[in-house]
Amino acid sequence: MKLTAFKEHQKSYCGIVHEGKVVSLQTINYIEGKNWSIDLDGLLKEGQWEELVGWYRSSGRNKLSSFPYRKLENLQPDDMLLCPGKTLGVGMNYVEKVMELTGEAPKKEPVTFMKPPTTLIGPGAAVQLPKGSTSVAAEGELAIIIGKTCRDIEVREAQRFIAGYTTALDMTEKDIHRADDKYLQWSKSFDTFCSLGSDLVSGDHWSSLEDVIVKTTLNGKVTHENTVGNMMYSPAFIVSFFSKIMTLQPGDVILTGTPGSNMIHPGDRPGCLITGLNPLENPVERKETRVTVL
Repeated sequence: MKLTAFKEHQKSYCGIVHEGKVVSLQTINYIEGKNWSIDLDGLLKEGQWEELVGWYRSSGRNKLSSFPYRKLENLQPDDMLLCPGKTLGVGMNYVEKVMELTGEAPKKEPVTFMKPPTTLIGPGAAVQLPKGSTSVAAEGELAIIIGKTCRDIEVREAQRFIAGYTTALDMTEKDIHRADDKYLQWSKSFDTFCSLGSDLVSGDHWSSLEDVIVKTTLNGKVTHENTVGNMMYSPAFIVSFFSKIMTLQPGDVILTGTPGSNMIHPGDRPGCLITGLNPLENPVERKETRVTVL
């Protein structure tokens, strides 16, 4: 199932994408006599996501063709998660990327970091480059959205706790990171340094998650790409790994690493393309907060 967030008349809505059309959750509630939340935050945090997916798989898919709809191409993409939980990240998750950056074999455990809530923006919102910074990179990534609370789970259990997947852009201030690897958290924590797409797809949206292609783009051109199957740490492993450190809760976001990054400057439009999902793009601007590298 594919859920998309869109804005209409300055209001935010969510709907299920079916045959290139979007049926809003409000419409589904009215026709089906349901009381599901009309946004993803509510669906996840009120424990309704699985029920909605179950309805879609059992009977909803066949009913949606007859429901009133909006045309997907006419909609303005909107923030999918209005109040996300924790945003966690894994770095250097493709073998080629590790070798390019370090010249060494991958380590046994993943490189991890967290993104503050103030880093998060949605489709079309501006990435604000810190004043004085000349070296910011943008990375297209597959993001995992947690659907149910979990703690200390095994890899084989992880899929049960994943609501679905979306597109993401992760930004890094490279001068800070190059100054010292210990500054990774600092380099990724500036306001607007993480963008999430407008779609959420359940795992069965693809016949094979390993074949899903993740692409980093710049100004409409693909610059890097790879498949999920070439990740060193699979999405299931990453969820299990983080769950052994902390409790994961509905609405938490996990970034899974990039096939490659692009240096960005004011006027650029970095982006992320993932098989079957709406493209994610954000314009780049300069802001007035100065960055100082020690």
